[in-house]
Amino acid sequence: MCDPKIIIMVAKIVEDFYIRKRSKFMGTFDEHLAVVNEELYKKFDNKKSEELISQMKVEFEKILPNIPYIGGQKNPTTLVLVKCMSDLAIFRILEKAGFSFREIGEFHYNYVIAAHKLRKEALEKAGRDPSQYPFDPVYINYQKKLTEETQMKLYPDDWVMDFVEGGDGKNFEWGWDITECGVQKAYKKLGEEKYLPFICLGDYYEAEALGFGFSRDQTLGFGAPLCTHRFVKDYKTPRAWPPDDLEEFNTEFFQEK
Repeated sequence: MCDPKIIIMVAKIVEDFYIRKRSKFMGTFDEHLAVVNEELYKKFDNKKSEELISQMKVEFEKILPNIPYIGGQKNPTTLVLVKCMSDLAIFRILEKAGFSFREIGEFHYNYVIAAHKLRKEALEKAGRDPSQYPFDPVYINYQKKLTEETQMKLYPDDWVMDFVEGGDGKNFEWGWDITECGVQKAYKKLGEEKYLPFICLGDYYEAEALGFGFSRDQTLGFGAPLCTHRFVKDYKTPRAWPPDDLEEFNTEFFQEK
């Protein structure tokens, strides 16, 4: 007889989730491409820029059905995964357009920084301090709960994280140790793991643009066994592009392939 205290969680996989939500995700991607387009205009004329934007849309539409299901709308990291997969569509088209690996990385840095600056302006307009949002107790508790949920491992393609307490003499407020990354799994399935470091570096770009302290000494994207995200008060996040001087940098995982 089963112990009534034992609850077995069974994850339901919704195979057509991304297809059914296609309009929503494509609409969000269109908004994202407005910033990308501004960067393209710095390199190409209007006709070429519009052509590349059109190709990126087609590429993302091809990728959408292949994004792993990790809980859909019930899992907030679904949006993170979709955003990173839309970046892959951009990387692929830039590569086809003749960009080198590092040129794609620099282009990514430029449009991510631009997007976060717009976000910073919106937060400030709403009366919020962008540099303090990672240290809000409500946000921290939310992330702690989310981290605990990843430990259940309901979906094989989801993240798995440990919440790391800071304070009490430690040089950070809080952080994550990420042992499994949903983006890494998805990129690997599509044979595009070479682009994963760009996504990892995006954590620095967000901190740089919004003005909060972020540090990390290792990450999965550079071949380490885990990602050590740390949020640090009164700390100036280093510029991460080019990334060669970062502690986590590993040239073996950052080269033309």
